[in-house]
Amino acid sequence: MRRSEGLGLWSTIAFAVGTMIGAGVFVLSGLVIDVAGPAAILSYVICGAIITLSGLSYASLASIFPQDGGGYLYAKRILGPYPGFLAGWGMYIFSVISSAFVLIGFGIYFDLLLGLNLDPRIFALIGLVAITALNFRGLAEAGRAELLMVASKVVILIALVLFGLFSLKGSNLNGFLSTSGGGVFTGISMVFFAYTGFQVAAMMAGEVKESSKKVPLAIMASIGIVMFIYVGVIVALLSADLPSYGSDSVFEAAKVLIGPVGGIVIAIAATISTLSSSNANIIGASRITMEMAAEKQFPGRFALLRKGQPINSILLGSFITLLFILPGNLSFILDVTNVTILFTMVLVNISAMRICARSDLIPKDRSYFKVPFKWVLPAVGAVSCVVMIVFLPITTILLGAGALLAGSVLYVLEDTEEGKMAIKEIRKVLGREEGGLHQGRETKVTKR
Repeated sequence: MRRSEGLGLWSTIAFAVGTMIGAGVFVLSGLVIDVAGPAAILSYVICGAIITLSGLSYASLASIFPQDGGGYLYAKRILGPYPGFLAGWGMYIFSVISSAFVLIGFGIYFDLLLGLNLDPRIFALIGLVAITALNFRGLAEAGRAELLMVASKVVILIALVLFGLFSLKGSNLNGFLSTSGGGVFTGISMVFFAYTGFQVAAMMAGEVKESSKKVPLAIMASIGIVMFIYVGVIVALLSADLPSYGSDSVFEAAKVLIGPVGGIVIAIAATISTLSSSNANIIGASRITMEMAAEKQFPGRFALLRKGQPINSILLGSFITLLFILPGNLSFILDVTNVTILFTMVLVNISAMRICARSDLIPKDRSYFKVPFKWVLPAVGAVSCVVMIVFLPITTILLGAGALLAGSVLYVLEDTEEGKMAIKEIRKVLGREEGGLHQGRETKVTKR
């Protein structure tokens, strides 16, 4: 049994972009304009700048620890086992719950495409089954599908952006400066989760060739690409001058700017986009459980492998996603995902701060990406994440904290004999020697 032969730079970027360009564009764009008006542009730009601060921390740490795990791996190596577990569990919960939001977006646009006027949750559940089945077949096949889906939706969205730019009038931006700061901040809190998909590149770094070089590039490139597309889509929506804005506004704007065929093309792109985003989330979540199980911080029976894939982990994640699809409350899903991922990002930024101050924590033979201004930017990134958490509804904060702490049961749960055997198999698949540290795919490539 062996892992995939390795992902290249463009495939890695595709996974990250595929996670970010999904419901964050097709569902949230209209909702953010509804609360922030034309200043929704600021919401996306400012949020992108905040995310970039944390992205720099991830890029630096990914170049030092080029293995699967992302934020979990960094927090565990630098802050200790339990902070690492909390970071990993937070990433896992974020990935599977945000998939519920994305799949509901798939349901909305697939229903628009078919014109059936059915409950979007029906199609969301169908999409969940399809993505779960795809991930049973392995990462290499899922990776090829991801690259194709991402390329398709990026081309379509760029076409929409160009139509919007050619149709833009000065009057479309009326109210840009008069919008309240509260509306802009609400918009930032709404779109934050949509930017965090860059973490997928770090989470699956062990599957990337020359990962210490390519993963940091993929992280920064993917953030830049999606910021350009997010802002461009907002401009396109504003240029369409719709009477009201909501979850289907990209569809309505395409019909205004391009014509009836535009709505059909956008609906097709949205269904592809949301499916690819959910696909990347589920893949990332499964990589996290494999890493945590290999470190004996997650019961092996929940990450049991079949044909090299953690089938039980995929099923567990799909079940949690199902539980959040059924109520269908988009605002609630957004808030819970934000709590979990913001907490993880705080830990990662603190890890980057510490490693900037402690060069002895870095392997002596490792060349790595250095964050500008040393610990300052990671510190600002950590503070910005804390501020975002504080301004979320208190009930959501408590629920998110409860979900993180509830996961601690898995941290102390005694594993079964079957689970212990599964851990041995996972460590073999990850290329580890018992008791040793995983050296990453880059070492294997160098030896060839």
